[in-house]
Amino acid sequence: MKKFLVILILGLSVNIYAASLQTSDSKLIADGGIPVYSKATFVYGNKDVGFRFASSTPSEEVQKWYRQQLPKWALYKEYGGWILYDGKPGKGMAELMSCNQVSVKNNDNLPQWHSLDKNMTTEIVIMIVK
Repeated sequence: MKKFLVILILGLSVNIYAASLQTSDSKLIADGGIPVYSKATFVYGNKDVGFRFASSTPSEEVQKWYRQQLPKWALYKEYGGWILYDGKPGKGMAELMSCNQVSVKNNDNLPQWHSLDKNMTTEIVIMIVK
């Protein structure tokens, strides 16, 4: 019985950190016009708070990739942020909240927050609002 409980607890603790993107969420992101970076791992999120992904690819490379994928999207790059959004250039942060967007930045806390490999410090956040 004790051995069974240990196995059960270990199994539950592993699954706490295992996240998977639901098929309906994948469709929502695709319908929003945002590709998911192929070397990214989904770690957390939903349509209400956005979808957070992590990658070991340097953030500058992922930013470049998204610029190539979404060349007509505007870039907001102030206060340390890097956000591509589906809208006209020059919008402020408050106005961005009504646009589909993808944010890419370095976040050294990702590995400890989501039990990831220590090299997975590039954070990709996709917001779908339309």
